[in-house]
Amino acid sequence: MTPMPTPEEAQAITGAQNWAAVRADFPERVDAMAAGLLVGDLLADAVIDELFSPAGIGWQATVAALEQPGAAAPPALRAFLNATTTMPAWFEPELARAGADAWWRFGSLQSSTLYQSLIYGYQARGFTRPLVETGRLTTGTFDRVQATARWVALATAPGFMAAGAPGWIETLRIRLVHAMVRHHLLHGDSWQVEQYGVPINQTYCQLTITAGFLALPLHIAKDFGVRYSRADLEAITHLWRWIGWCMGVEEALLPTNFTDATLTHQISKRFELRPDAESRILVKALLDDGFRTDLGLPRPLNSAVDMLARPVLRQVFAAVSTRWVEPDVAKGMGLRTNPLHHLVDLARPVVRSREMARALGLFGSERVVAQRELRLVTNRIGLDLSNLSSVASRYSNADNGHLDTVA
Repeated sequence: MTPMPTPEEAQAITGAQNWAAVRADFPERVDAMAAGLLVGDLLADAVIDELFSPAGIGWQATVAALEQPGAAAPPALRAFLNATTTMPAWFEPELARAGADAWWRFGSLQSSTLYQSLIYGYQARGFTRPLVETGRLTTGTFDRVQATARWVALATAPGFMAAGAPGWIETLRIRLVHAMVRHHLLHGDSWQVEQYGVPINQTYCQLTITAGFLALPLHIAKDFGVRYSRADLEAITHLWRWIGWCMGVEEALLPTNFTDATLTHQISKRFELRPDAESRILVKALLDDGFRTDLGLPRPLNSAVDMLARPVLRQVFAAVSTRWVEPDVAKGMGLRTNPLHHLVDLARPVVRSREMARALGLFGSERVVAQRELRLVTNRIGLDLSNLSSVASRYSNADNGHLDTVA
């Protein structure tokens, strides 16, 4: 059994200066977070250990097996595939599908919150340390943002999180990449578990899914004037609970409803973190190289527009980001509040007008709106999801209690 870190040890690992005080208010939840700091992903870690053993089949063959879950595989990979293709008792495919439709009704806005999700992670050294150790602190920022955007799009696209579907495959592939990073760091000389916890551990995965990709984007959407019904919020939560489960987050750490997810986010905000130099470097790299202005113009002209627009957009992104980060944390990451953050207030009436028109059916059915938004976003990030209906029908057949219905 993995030992439970003391409050002092958890504080040292996370950098949260008030760990004991937050624990006093939420003892069970904070203790679960403390325990998760020392836990990786048993199933995925076993696959990577097997990959490096004499019986290993190599990385390419391992990833290829995700596309054919029923094919022959070595024991650890077979156990991994059996577990991830079997529905947990709580999973409701139709509810997850409703969550995907609700998420994508304002998909273009939701996609823009990705930068805030990344900034949320950069405030904690446990999130940044693996990037430091793997030498990816300032390199490949744009590619990393694009890869994350593509995963979020695939994982939330209606029909794409059923077993064997593109979102499910990409989620499991990233899960195994995390395990690969853990393997290399834990078998290296520089990673100290007592100082940093287990790399990409359960607690950081929990907070990434529940706070960074679920609660925070919905909070931002509300600030912009988007109003989700209670049913929408529960459906979206169910979708992300399922995504988190596929990503390897333990069931006990996943949100059971939207109120539960909101509480996890609120607890994470209670921790007094002191962003380090690496956090500031990552935020600066995100603002400098995390986006491109692409108007579909000829390349030379588009490059010129991008060069002219970049300084202005950088200031806008930096200012707006301060709305959703605690002031001391924002300052520690090099973000400064200025009047540009009021652009959100100016955008709110436009968003609400658009929502009223949608509710009146002026844009078509809600599913049509969701698919239109999905195509708009995925075209921008280089994904061709033109065959939405064929993907949905392909993975809708029942098969002996395994995941088989469109998520």
